[in-house]
Amino acid sequence: MDLGIAGKVALVSGGSKGMGRATAEDLGREGCRVIVTARGKEAIDDTVKAITAAGGTAIGIPGDFTQKADIERVCAEGKAAFGPIDIAIFNVYGPTAGRYEDLTDAALDEAYNHMVKALHWMTSAVLPDMKAAGWGRLVTINSISSKEVHRTLPLFTANLSRVAAVSFNKTLSAEVGRHGITVNTVGPGGFLTDRYTTYMRKQAEERGEEYDEFVAMRREDVPVGRLGYPEEIAAVIAFLCSARASYVTGQFIVVDGGVVRTLW
Repeated sequence: MDLGIAGKVALVSGGSKGMGRATAEDLGREGCRVIVTARGKEAIDDTVKAITAAGGTAIGIPGDFTQKADIERVCAEGKAAFGPIDIAIFNVYGPTAGRYEDLTDAALDEAYNHMVKALHWMTSAVLPDMKAAGWGRLVTINSISSKEVHRTLPLFTANLSRVAAVSFNKTLSAEVGRHGITVNTVGPGGFLTDRYTTYMRKQAEERGEEYDEFVAMRREDVPVGRLGYPEEIAAVIAFLCSARASYVTGQFIVVDGGVVRTLW
């Protein structure tokens, strides 16, 4: 299937590992000129090499996408290298884990800074050029906790702030749709990434359980009987970025193997 985005400039934050890397590689295969950004230069370089080895075009620009100055710098450097950004993927590490009893003003500020303010900073950096071009794609990698809050995992601030990010995108989509710009959010469930594995090991240790048994219980909750692969969510994101998805906007799309039980 030709997604109709060859030659587009795509920025992928958190693009050096896991779902972000899979997305960057997928967009590279579709012919996008990919700007890979993340905090670690070595992992960025590995991703850029993988994209170019597969025949794609990519550059790497280190930066922390929870920091306004870094976001503005990366977007400016990416534009200088490839031209105006047509596609922007917002993907940052989530808020610090904790229950309500652990909640502090600092933890709440951190959560909204990472999930909402940083999303605003990225959007404001790329939106003017998208409007001028009459075309653009904005996609946020969020979590199923925006659809059905985590109750067993201690993710109080994540449950709060991720919902706000979905509302941000939904509201923005109504304002920019007539400019040919779509704004969507994907909600992944459990995916086999290094970050997920590290977090699950920590949870198992804190509960005094064996890691393999703990993860096996998590898999039992998934109707398809397994965790997801990063390439599976990357395929959904690539479609949302495509010319074929021009009538899909303001949506929260769950990619979780059927875990979420709610209808709406």
